[in-house]
Amino acid sequence: MGRHPIRFGVQTAPQQISWAELRETWQEVEALGFDTLWVNDHLLPSVGPSDAPNLEGWTVLSAIAALTTRVRIGVMVTSNTFRNPVILAKMATTVDHISGGRLILGIGSGYFAQEHEVYGIPLHKPGRRARQLEEALQVIRKLWTEEEASFTGTYYRLANAPFAPKPLQKPHPPIMIAGTGEKLILPLVAKYADMWNAGGLGIEALARKIAILEEHCARIGRNGSDIEKTYLTPLYLRSNPAEVERLLTQIPQVQTLSIEQMRAMILAGDVAAVQRQVQAYLDVGITHIIIALRRPGFYDREGLRLFAREVMPAFG
Repeated sequence: MGRHPIRFGVQTAPQQISWAELRETWQEVEALGFDTLWVNDHLLPSVGPSDAPNLEGWTVLSAIAALTTRVRIGVMVTSNTFRNPVILAKMATTVDHISGGRLILGIGSGYFAQEHEVYGIPLHKPGRRARQLEEALQVIRKLWTEEEASFTGTYYRLANAPFAPKPLQKPHPPIMIAGTGEKLILPLVAKYADMWNAGGLGIEALARKIAILEEHCARIGRNGSDIEKTYLTPLYLRSNPAEVERLLTQIPQVQTLSIEQMRAMILAGDVAAVQRQVQAYLDVGITHIIIALRRPGFYDREGLRLFAREVMPAFG
């Protein structure tokens, strides 16, 4: 299975859900034995009505840091368009301290046009967003590892900038980059990431992306197996297959994709079927499966419990 242990995580989108239910879910996720716990980073709900309640991801993550003790935590993933990287580095360092050194910095170039439009936040073309993301990564790593950091880029600058305290994790918290763009994002993953996240791909497409990432790593003399490869997926799990079929009709994307198309990109079925699906991801190089909980549709703690009890032990 490569150089990384098999891990399982949960992403709890803080949208269309009460604070009390979020808190209960986080504590249950940790109690169930999951390895990682995530939130997302959106100013509007990523799916469903745009006027529905949506909490801010990094603020929520600081609460997770204080409410949990073991599980590793992160935002999957931070939109680089929302914050200056100096501010993000300071926020991330603070959460690393609150959590006792359990932070993973998840980051991406940003994509959700509507939230940028309504709040007047620029969403530039993909090439510029990728260049800004690379500079942001350079700035953050400098602040985390150098006593006084200087940097002159096109978008960001530092001038003998002190930064204290440093993160608890050394040399710095792991960096996860999300995205599958073969020419813009995967080269950044190869150069800067400790972890990579993908989602919404079938097995064949995912295998192709991993192969391309390995090629980018080889070009810069990096061993691609150094990068932990993660996959984000919803979970539709029940002991009764007929109940799974009913649940699949709740997928918001079912309006544009068939259930058969969705099945090729997600975990869905009874315990035996989901175990086979997890193994298929492991076979192409994924070692970290992350289950997405979000509304509208599904915030399914029943399926999560069954996954922890019946699926995870088969891989560990």
